Amino acid sequence: MAATLDVSINRLVHHFGSKEELLTAAVARGIEQQLAVQECWLARTPRMTQVAMYRRWWKWMNESPANLALVRLNYEAATLDASVTGLAGDVRADQIGVWRHDVEQRLEREGVPRARAVSEGSLAKATFTGLVMDLFATGDRQRLTKAMEDFLKRLDRTIAEARS
Repeated sequence: MAATLDVSINRLVHHFGSKEELLTAAVARGIEQQLAVQECWLARTPRMTQVAMYRRWWKWMNESPANLALVRLNYEAATLDASVTGLAGDVRADQIGVWRHDVEQRLEREGVPRARAVSEGSLAKATFTGLVMDLFATGDRQRLTKAMEDFLKRLDRTIAEARS
């Protein structure tokens, strides 16, 4: 990072106070950038469903290596042990939690009862995360896009069923 910014490592760490604070700031900035992307979508389509949101995220991630790298940063931060990253457990948990809570709230707005929205939100986030991790590992966009569409059809049916 220091080389990319053309500054010394000491200067970079000094600015943030510590390596841990630098990493925490980088991860927080990554989430802010992704939330800004989502807010733009919602400004254009305020009643976007969770299924449509996941479909849009999948398309966005696959549009450019930079988009996928931004997403990768958050997943890596969430999965690495604190002794490796220096990130506190709550910072790492926020990498998943911020998105899971968003899914829960969106499901509730779509008529899914709260208790079911919490459970389905966790399952949906875990499924999406698994597909993204598979994409990082294999790069098999064709297979995973098909799997994503199958997942979204199931989620759509689950939401419709939960509303009944």
